[in-house]
Amino acid sequence: MHGRAFSAGLLLLAAVLAATWLGLRPPSPLPSSASAGTFSAGRALSQLRGLLEAAGEGVPHPAGSEANARVRDRIVAAFRELAVEHRVERSVTCNRYLTCTPVSNVVARLPGRGRGPPVLLSAHLDSVPAGPGAADDGSGVAIALEIARVLRAEPAAADVILLVDDAEESGLGGAEAFLRDPAAPEVGAVVNLEARGTGGPSLLFETSGSGALVARRLSEGARRPMGSSLLSTVYRLLPNDTDLTVLRRLGVPGANLAFIDGAVRYHTPRDDLAHLDPRSVQHQGENALALVRRLAEPGGREGEAVWFDLLGRWVVRFPEPWAVPLALASLFLALAGGATDLRRGRTSLSRVALGALLPPLSVVAAAGLGAGAGRALGLDPILRPWVANPGPLVASFFLAGIAGGLLPGVLAGRRTGPDGLRAGVRLWLAAGALALAATLPGASFVLLVPALVASAGGILAGSSERARAGVDLATVVAGGLVLLPPAWLLYPALGHAAGPAAAAAVAVVALPLAPLAAALSLRARSVAAAAPLALSVAALALALAAPVADVDAPERLIVYFHQEGAEARILASSDLGRLPPEVRAAAPFSPGAEVRFGWGTLRPSFEAPATPLPAAGPDVEVREVSREGDTVRWSARLRSARGAPEIQLAIPPEVTIRSFRVDGAPVPPPVPKLARWYGGWWVYRLLAGPAGVEVEVTVSASGPFEVVVADQSSGLPPAAAGVAAARPPWVVTQQEGDVTLFTRRVRIEAGATPVR
Repeated sequence: MHGRAFSAGLLLLAAVLAATWLGLRPPSPLPSSASAGTFSAGRALSQLRGLLEAAGEGVPHPAGSEANARVRDRIVAAFRELAVEHRVERSVTCNRYLTCTPVSNVVARLPGRGRGPPVLLSAHLDSVPAGPGAADDGSGVAIALEIARVLRAEPAAADVILLVDDAEESGLGGAEAFLRDPAAPEVGAVVNLEARGTGGPSLLFETSGSGALVARRLSEGARRPMGSSLLSTVYRLLPNDTDLTVLRRLGVPGANLAFIDGAVRYHTPRDDLAHLDPRSVQHQGENALALVRRLAEPGGREGEAVWFDLLGRWVVRFPEPWAVPLALASLFLALAGGATDLRRGRTSLSRVALGALLPPLSVVAAAGLGAGAGRALGLDPILRPWVANPGPLVASFFLAGIAGGLLPGVLAGRRTGPDGLRAGVRLWLAAGALALAATLPGASFVLLVPALVASAGGILAGSSERARAGVDLATVVAGGLVLLPPAWLLYPALGHAAGPAAAAAVAVVALPLAPLAAALSLRARSVAAAAPLALSVAALALALAAPVADVDAPERLIVYFHQEGAEARILASSDLGRLPPEVRAAAPFSPGAEVRFGWGTLRPSFEAPATPLPAAGPDVEVREVSREGDTVRWSARLRSARGAPEIQLAIPPEVTIRSFRVDGAPVPPPVPKLARWYGGWWVYRLLAGPAGVEVEVTVSASGPFEVVVADQSSGLPPAAAGVAAARPPWVVTQQEGDVTLFTRRVRIEAGATPVR
């Protein structure tokens, strides 16, 4: 009987793996001929095509660029064609990322049927300098335009404000500017559209203000709702930001939607229309429209909720305060079931104790196998998280998890017996659920659901061995439904660094099979654990044999030309930590990668000497240097003599900044993570015209110190351009793209004569 039950469990696990994978597939796109009242990816993609054509074929459109202005004009024309009230709000914004940039937001308003507070739907029009931004966030803008068409014909219950903001990639500048917009105080809810890849399902990955309300409205309105409070909980722990990071300061319920598959193309030239999955556009548009419509309806706040979707079809939710009582109930039931087994002589206290000790060890072992698989690739988890063909690598993680989950039954099954191990697994699940409920309640459901099924089922099953085996199988299904969807999403989100978490999640799902394995013969138990482990190794071997990058999942390599005084160099930074032979042959590069520019720990780069250009470096006209105690005030006009559009001022870590003003406007205190990006330096990035910018800095410093002033422009001089042109087809630039940078060091010493 145990053999049949164990085999059935493996089949059930495979079925849940397949079902959860299929459940994450986005819906088929609707054509442009779809009914007028529905969202159509075909119509949205037509709008997107127009936006990208306005910028120019494959041309990026970062804030402040001519291409950006052309895209904005196309958006304005689209609103005009739809007969939607709109305006362009221009300003200059300084933000917590120490970036000051001009902002041109497009704000439109669609009248609703009633007079409730309007819903804000936001997407950003700018791209990074390296890519055309078809997904990030051209898709969001096109979706907003298609939603405007739908709501123009069939209005929502309240007004809908469409914010197509600028300079999101430059430190969320457009969202900051909107907080000063006259419409901002009216807003009653926010839906923000993002993309961190070119495909995959639309996920509600962050809520703010009232998670319970947002989750309920998604479940009521969306055809394929996907997301969970786990995603929102984890996202809050990450250093990532979107426009919602700023807009949640409005203090209203907020929803963040994004798709994340294909993140290897994120912020590169491959974020183009050819790689954008129309299904993702359809899913994102449907979810956004559903949320906008439902959030426009009257309704009070509902606090926070623990919630998750089931196979992208239904949403299960309960108030967050219920998490601890439910976890306590599962623990009580697990203890009661264990006590009953002890009283009836089915097991012993020592066996239960050993059975409770083994699950965490097996999960740790699975995580270790997943970590080893990821590290075997030899790739940097930050610079190169993703590979071109992830299937074998993900299979290796999941198979390692299955092997880890079965490990207790193989190693100690005879010592614990099936019932001792079964009781131990239930106690461990319940204790884990309680720990999560007390610390991270939004994540608690991943253990709470299988814990409740296992503990309650254990009480109901009584002494029937067949019923107990049935509860084990039911626990596998319950755990799989809540744990496997996030496990599938881990690789798209984190790349090979997700190995430990993915393997651990699958191990938890497989743990209820360990008591069934414990009843098998030694040989059968050994095969049960060895088979998935061997398959995991085989899958890893396939992953190691496959190319890391290809044309569709390119290697990313940035080329810089850097000049300081009479010295110039070409720098090449690859996410693989090595140079393609074609690039290495284009210049006499150093054997190894070095840290560059004199501040921080930016991307390690290979260096080659270059002939200096006759252009001058940044012009620094010092106006004032004064000291009072350890407080130093310094003001200067910074200008690019060669007409570069961006001025940078880098202040060293030993100096404490008290205030910073640009052209008289204060720059807010920075986000702490910014210093980590630059090795402790504070780097201010300022878009400047021909006249430059006026800066006033107040710092605390015990003595003289040195700052670095830089001017930066997109593109390269001929010598460095030859290096960039040598990139093979599977290698592209990323993020800011290839740039030319001139730097100058300025010593700040009180009492020195102001100089130019």
